[in-house]
Amino acid sequence: MRRVWCSLIGVSAALTFHPAMAADLPPAEMPALRVGDVIEYSPRFVNLDCKRWEVTNLNKDGYLTIQCQDKIAYVSSTGNLSKIVSQDGEKLVEFKPYLPSISFPLTLGKKWEGKYSGYTADNGLRWLGDNSCEVAAVESVKVPAGDFETYRIDCLDKVDVLGHIYPIHTSAWYAPSIGATVKFVNKENPPYSYDVTYYKAK
Repeated sequence: MRRVWCSLIGVSAALTFHPAMAADLPPAEMPALRVGDVIEYSPRFVNLDCKRWEVTNLNKDGYLTIQCQDKIAYVSSTGNLSKIVSQDGEKLVEFKPYLPSISFPLTLGKKWEGKYSGYTADNGLRWLGDNSCEVAAVESVKVPAGDFETYRIDCLDKVDVLGHIYPIHTSAWYAPSIGATVKFVNKENPPYSYDVTYYKAK
């Protein structure tokens, strides 16, 4: 969906790539979302074993919210993940101000970068990120949810943990036809990778 389904963040499906002409895809603008839109991920989303996410609010304190069971994700006005909390307010994942993994409109060759701070509650890890991304290709991709024409976004995140720099390379395949990142691969941390297995626009 992305409709603003972020990024991020195991590859369980067969995958084929076919280079396409840049003219095959128009610039991808920020998608419109509706409460009730649903997307499902496999094997998980970010670091949470929660697969079915539904748009619950289009403007909650300036954020779009999506929910899976008792977990609520907050997406910034730029379309990037800011935090995920439990229903009682416990922070499970946090990116300040957000994880700069997408920048609309998307066009082939576009580049951007951004710095942020990150936190994951499951391991208590805190870090500083310096993320640089590029729309590197237009590709056809097959995932369980279907076949899609996509923009492939490649990012290099220089993660600083207590003064030690760790490079993280990721690729995300964003499908303008459904407004979603349908596949995400984290090369250094495969458990953070996912495929989209189902989506439904309200």
